[in-house]
Amino acid sequence: DDGNGGDDGDGNGNGGAEEEDLSKKILRLTPEFKAGIQRSLTSLQSAPWPAVTPEQAARFKAEAMEKDVRAGGGRPDKYPSPPTPNELETYTQRRWDSVLHFLVGSCPADVEDPPEPVVHFLEQTGLMQDDPDWKGGRGAGQAPLVITSRGYEFMLQDVHVQVWQFVLQYFRRLETHRKCDDIRVEALLFLIGLSFCRVGRPYPRSALSKDAQILMRDFSHFGLLYVCRIGAVTVFYPTRVAVNLVVGSLAEAADATGKDSSASASATRALEANLAAPIPGRSHLAVIVQTNFQLCAYTASELHVSMLGLFCDPVQFVRLPNCVFFRITRDSVKGAFKLGIEADQILRFLCMHAHPRLRKENLPLIPSNVEDQVHLWDRERKRVRMEEIYILQCQSREEYLATERYATDLGAHGWGAEEKQKLYVKYGKAERVVAFVRRWRTRKVQRQAEEV
Repeated sequence: DDGNGGDDGDGNGNGGAEEEDLSKKILRLTPEFKAGIQRSLTSLQSAPWPAVTPEQAARFKAEAMEKDVRAGGGRPDKYPSPPTPNELETYTQRRWDSVLHFLVGSCPADVEDPPEPVVHFLEQTGLMQDDPDWKGGRGAGQAPLVITSRGYEFMLQDVHVQVWQFVLQYFRRLETHRKCDDIRVEALLFLIGLSFCRVGRPYPRSALSKDAQILMRDFSHFGLLYVCRIGAVTVFYPTRVAVNLVVGSLAEAADATGKDSSASASATRALEANLAAPIPGRSHLAVIVQTNFQLCAYTASELHVSMLGLFCDPVQFVRLPNCVFFRITRDSVKGAFKLGIEADQILRFLCMHAHPRLRKENLPLIPSNVEDQVHLWDRERKRVRMEEIYILQCQSREEYLATERYATDLGAHGWGAEEKQKLYVKYGKAERVVAFVRRWRTRKVQRQAEEV
């Protein structure tokens, strides 16, 4: 053996012993991770849960109908056909539109109010609050809800950002739960598992754990999942937003680093088909901003009109069957600033909903003069600072110069006009400046008396 290292005296022998001990250690996978790898290697399905095949769905439906017929209450329309991917897209859009309509306070007849858990979420996140001007009775719970400045910011964001706000707020609500860490891990695994699912394929609720079934119910309130029954079996259909929530939002965030980056192919095709339809749909918005600050928006949605009215002039408004014309003005943009909306949010919203023709021809999504002017209007808020002052009128030029010098040394000088012998001093230090003027005038009278 020559590995003792005793003759060297520099500790090399101990280091060799430690490396030998580390080489003898065996690393084992946890049982859960090992079972998951075995399932992924031996299964042909990408989803972590077994999908309900059409044959199984037909059998579940036939068994339920046969059971109802024996009970004397079977109806063919009781078991509708499974939703198509387009119907799932419409379902998600309708759910999110109901949230945005509720935020702005518009109540179309064909749009239902969001579920109570969604309304509770809007209050918890600060997107809505009790109307402070409401005087209809006692108790804050009776006051109607109105949108806040954070709510306006939420409206102008992308759907993925809005969904992630819901997810993050959902995690924050679990902080007081005794199984907080376990449920958070289960929620993350559920979100990652949804990214491996296919849109339009049903998955049984029984394949989920108890905590995941609660997540399924809560996510369905926001339109991320479509939950229904096939016979006696409860299933959920992942929507496109849910499937792309983890991977798709990261890809879109990477594409959004450049303003002229093109939108996804599927979104562009859907928008073009919607614009070419004989009857315009309400789920898409295509905006063209002109150099004369006129905005043309191809939409038939009252919600989109309300959103554009946040930063466009509602007086200069022209509406046609499939498009509306607005004008971006200084007063309308400054009104949006007062609501808590930032200039970058307005410009990002216009870029996000730019007409696909602009993207195809590599044209600027927003004219440079419009973009620069919006930033200049934003800087006007920070260019002027309001401060309370005290106006001091001096009686002579000598008094003015002495007072100005004292106020400057004191840090109270704001502005002065020597020809008018007038000084503006900061209100917080006005008493000391006025006391100096009184002393100066008293000394002047004393000097005049001594000269006489």
